[in-house]
Amino acid sequence: MRPQVVVLGDANVDMVIRLPDRTATGDLRGSEPRLFGGGSAANVAVGLARLGMGVAFIGSVGDDGYGRWVRDDLAREGIDTRGLVEARDAFTPMVIALIQPDGERLVVVWPPERGADLRLRPEDVEAAWPTGAAWLHTSGMCLRASPIKEAVLHGMGLAREASATVSLDLNLRLELWGLDRETRTTLERAVASSDVVLGSGPEEIAPLAGVEDVEAAAGALSDGVRTVVARLGADGALAVTPQGIFRAPAFPPGLPGQTPLLVDTLGAGDAFDAGFIAARLAGQHVAEALRWGNAVSALKIGRPGARGTPTWDELAALLE
Repeated sequence: MRPQVVVLGDANVDMVIRLPDRTATGDLRGSEPRLFGGGSAANVAVGLARLGMGVAFIGSVGDDGYGRWVRDDLAREGIDTRGLVEARDAFTPMVIALIQPDGERLVVVWPPERGADLRLRPEDVEAAWPTGAAWLHTSGMCLRASPIKEAVLHGMGLAREASATVSLDLNLRLELWGLDRETRTTLERAVASSDVVLGSGPEEIAPLAGVEDVEAAAGALSDGVRTVVARLGADGALAVTPQGIFRAPAFPPGLPGQTPLLVDTLGAGDAFDAGFIAARLAGQHVAEALRWGNAVSALKIGRPGARGTPTWDELAALLE
């Protein structure tokens, strides 16, 4: 399938470990480590592919076992991986996710300085850029180090030259890395190059805008020229656009007809992004795109791992 979407950014593996409930019996069954595909950008790519979108992924992994695992995993999802380059002097990173009994997660990145996912260069993006793509999605996760931040900004420029829509998930991860002046400047440049900005309302959009009220913060980032989507967890999502403000409530986690069960929140924001982008590419209004994003996220959090995103049939059943 010709790519409709180019996803540019990070790919890694996730080691997921479920922590036992210490208030219960202390049974450790179900706590065995499980390996999943990961990376904020790669998660969105997989989510879009499962919803029937043609997707090309551009990023970098190490020349190692995990790097080959990532490439094979994306290819199995039907994603064009010709833009996935190998960095021979760095390791493919692992995200160790500790899932608490309530489904929330604690995340540790190894190696701490990250690795091969940061080695993508602007010339790699230039060489891999497909013709005819309608949308570019990328991640603020990749705007903290060179050369990948230059590669991301270059890709955003290529997309704008091609009249493709550009979306950016902020992915600030303030709890891991904070927000220094240089990173803020780079993020502001990326926001200015975006048509759509997505992020957690209280954890990302409000801190970046320097405004406590999420709706006001989203309005400040929108600046009357772009759509800013604030994910609000159990309160759903809102979008500030040049045409107005729209909201959509959350769905209960899991498939319709089943008892709602929150398994884990790993990758929930990435799942939302995939649903929102798929809806917009399908010609849906922003308000309906929020609904799709909430639905995909709800289905994901009812399953383990960041890649627990639904197929189109599962999404359609929930939307109905």
